[in-house]
Amino acid sequence: MISAVQQIQSGLTAYGKAIKLILTNKMAKFFAIPIIINIIIIAILWHFSGQLSDFLVEKINNSWQISQSWSGFLGGATAVVTKIFIFAAFVFIGGNIIILAMSPVYSMMSEKTDTILTGREYQFSAKQTAKDIWRGIIIAIKNSIIQLAMIVVCFIISFIPVVGVAGTILMFLINSYYFGFSFLDYNNERYRRSRSQSQAVVKRYKWLSITIGAVYALSLYIVCGAFIAVFTGGVATVAAAIAQIEIENKDKMEQ
Repeated sequence: MISAVQQIQSGLTAYGKAIKLILTNKMAKFFAIPIIINIIIIAILWHFSGQLSDFLVEKINNSWQISQSWSGFLGGATAVVTKIFIFAAFVFIGGNIIILAMSPVYSMMSEKTDTILTGREYQFSAKQTAKDIWRGIIIAIKNSIIQLAMIVVCFIISFIPVVGVAGTILMFLINSYYFGFSFLDYNNERYRRSRSQSQAVVKRYKWLSITIGAVYALSLYIVCGAFIAVFTGGVATVAAAIAQIEIENKDKMEQ
């Protein structure tokens, strides 16, 4: 059994190896897609926030009969507050949305990494790809629900004096674990492991999952992190493939 220290070390060093592999194997082209995804996400959020602010202003005007001068001020203020709220909410839940939206691209990056490292070739099948995407969506939704429920509990605990610090740390570890789960699952999916088998593998290498996911999670907490995380997710995917291949090979040798 690979120790927690070995898993953490493998996860951290895998990021450096991932960046080198991406640059030396012409995989940087995959990052053109995140740019397009970012533009689409920003456009959707901007449009939705505008629609929501117009709806709120109309409801307030109809309810309170505000004068025209105040209506203009209220409309501007509501638009600003609404946009800030929606973008802040996206930063909070954006990690899972990004992984879900980028799943086909991350899956290709993971497969390409595997081929480079092991020489294994995977034949393309539209039917199998559709199954893999559906499988990924089901796992992402299931994990997101569990993750959100646990985060809410930890958020409540974080307000308790002294114990609250543990709640905050636990919140970060939970987010990291489930983000890492998604990146490792691309490998398990490629190896035709069932959802339950994938869960067992990630549980076995939970510290690897936490380490891989932690770097991605940290990128979400910086300014405009949800948009930077689109690129971090690509590196995390490659790092997860590198680390999991290394660790599973070591595990087999030690058995």
